[in-house]
Amino acid sequence: MTNDLDALLSRVRDSTVAYWRSLGIAIDVVHEPGRVTLSLPMRPELGTRRADVMHGGAIASLIDAAAGAAIITLIEDGDDTYRGQATLDLNVTYLNAATTDVHADAQVLRSSRALAFTSVDVRDASGALVAVGRATYSIIRAR
Repeated sequence: MTNDLDALLSRVRDSTVAYWRSLGIAIDVVHEPGRVTLSLPMRPELGTRRADVMHGGAIASLIDAAAGAAIITLIEDGDDTYRGQATLDLNVTYLNAATTDVHADAQVLRSSRALAFTSVDVRDASGALVAVGRATYSIIRAR
């Protein structure tokens, strides 16, 4: 595994999906292998009935994206058995309404060749915690 943060950032960037672009999810920083921060700008299209409050589904999608991005940074260089990953379980607890851009800090808690467990904190522009999440991923391997 590489500790070159630029290489890890490129790996995360290369693994993004069209859905991220639709929502506006951006990569803020790769802190280290297994830890990344992504962001989602607040805009009316992501609002609830109150356009100034971000929809919980958008926040859940950000949590899922951040967790997956953190896992990607742990894949060994040259691992030709890696075929992708899939969310097995996603749990989100909403703590406050998000009315500004939000940032999701994802950390891999434990991983193996087949599974990865992550924790994600979502904060608003003031740094207030608006949601926490946990995601479990299956690491898909060639047979």
